[in-house]
Amino acid sequence: MTSPRTHGLAAIVSTLLLLASRGLWAQAAPGAAFLGMAVATGISEDSDGLTVLEGVHNAVWSDTMPVTEDLQLYTRWSGMGTHTIGVTIVEKATGDRIADTSEELDFGGDPVTFCTHDFSGTSFASNGAYAIEVTLDGEPAASYGFYVNVDDELPENPAFVLSVPAESGTVDDTGDANVSGIFEYFTFESFPAADTFSVVTLWFSGDGEFDHFVQILDPEGKHLAESPHSALSASYGEMSVATDAFDSVAFPSPGTYTAVVFLDGEKVISFPLIITKSPTDAPRK
Repeated sequence: MTSPRTHGLAAIVSTLLLLASRGLWAQAAPGAAFLGMAVATGISEDSDGLTVLEGVHNAVWSDTMPVTEDLQLYTRWSGMGTHTIGVTIVEKATGDRIADTSEELDFGGDPVTFCTHDFSGTSFASNGAYAIEVTLDGEPAASYGFYVNVDDELPENPAFVLSVPAESGTVDDTGDANVSGIFEYFTFESFPAADTFSVVTLWFSGDGEFDHFVQILDPEGKHLAESPHSALSASYGEMSVATDAFDSVAFPSPGTYTAVVFLDGEKVISFPLIITKSPTDAPRK
C-alpha cells in the first residue's frame, strides 16, 4: 500500500532502499528494512488517498481485568520484493504468546510501503509489560513495549515510535496520538521542484522537555534543509508528538533523500524520502 504526495502526474519508481537506524532494530532480510510501527485504534484513508492513524498508544489503564483491546497495527517498510511479516504480542513476565498474525508484504514497484495488522479483540489477562515483536521472513525486525496498568517499567526517556512525512500530528484529550495525511513519496512533473511539508514523529513516555529537530539530506548525504528546533514535552506513560515543518524545500532532482530525526542533539532515526518524476507518457489525472 502506498500514498503519494502527488504534484501533477502519478509515478512509481522501483529502487532498493536500506535504512541505517543506529542499531534501533535489525536489518531483518536482504532487500527490506523496518522503518517503524504504531499501535492504533483505527487506520483509514482520507479523500486524497493519504493514510490516517487514530488512537496511537503504547499503554492501557483500566480498573477491570482482563483488558480487551481492538488494536490495529501499522508497520512501515522500505525495500523490494515479496516478504512475510509476522507480529506477535508476548507477555514479558511469562513469555506467553497472547496473539499473533502473519501477512504477505509485496513491494511491487514501491520502494516504501506499509502494512496493517488486525489485532481486534486482543485480551490482556494480567497487569504488566508486554512486547510486540515484529519479524520479516522469520528474522527479528523490531520489538516495541506495550504496558497494561503498570508504571514502574515505563521508559524513563522518550521511546521512538514512528516518524513519517505527513500533514499533521496531534495528541487528543485521552492522551492518544493521531496522524493525518501520511504519504510514501513525492511526485513532480519537472525539476528543480519545491514543496512545503511536515515530518511527524511519535514518542512514548519519558519525562521533561527535549530539543527536537529534523534534517533533510540530499541523495549524496549533503545537508539540504533543517527544521526549526522545538521542545518535545514528554510525560511518563503518555504519547507525545513533534511536528517539524519545512517551508518550500527545493529538490534539485529525483532520487532518494533522507530525513534524520534528532532528540537532544543525538540522531535517533533516519528514513528515506522518495522524490520521483512523472513519466512523460503517463496519463494525466
